[in-house]
Amino acid sequence: MKNTITLKAILLILFVSIRFCAQAQSLEEDTVKRDTVAKPVSKPKTVFLEVGGAGLALTVNFDKRFGAGADKWGYRVGAGYYNTGSNSVFSVPLQINYLYGINHSTTSFIEAAAGTTFLNSKGSPNGTFFEFDNITGFCGNASIGYRFQQENGGINFRIVFDPIIYDEGILFEGGLSIGYTF
Repeated sequence: MKNTITLKAILLILFVSIRFCAQAQSLEEDTVKRDTVAKPVSKPKTVFLEVGGAGLALTVNFDKRFGAGADKWGYRVGAGYYNTGSNSVFSVPLQINYLYGINHSTTSFIEAAAGTTFLNSKGSPNGTFFEFDNITGFCGNASIGYRFQQENGGINFRIVFDPIIYDEGILFEGGLSIGYTF
């Protein structure tokens, strides 16, 4: 009986002291000096419409930087569709890209990218303008080009050389896009 009362008293003292220690920690003054004028870091995002390029069609794309600033590493994902009646292509381009500021510019960049594109293409030799192969699957792509992107958001312009690598060889493709950076 005496051991039970002693054990309960020790546990009660332990819980009370833990409670006061936890409360004392939360009441301590924050001694770290903070800069009150620091701006929150934003990761630039871009939405653009591309003709040709990694999507082989008319694609709507989203591009975002991994870190703060308009340059360095980022990614792009899109979805596209094109139909001429007897030929159609649906595409989903995915790329990792790197932007390098030309002469330390914050608006003009060299863009290099690599990735893959999912294609679902149905073709016919009777195509009006284009003839597509019947392809369903993934193909590789790489890009090198120029990007103009305003520093604080606004109009975005891209022009790229974008070879597409698939089972039957390499398709030399180019792309042109316009969009908005926010």
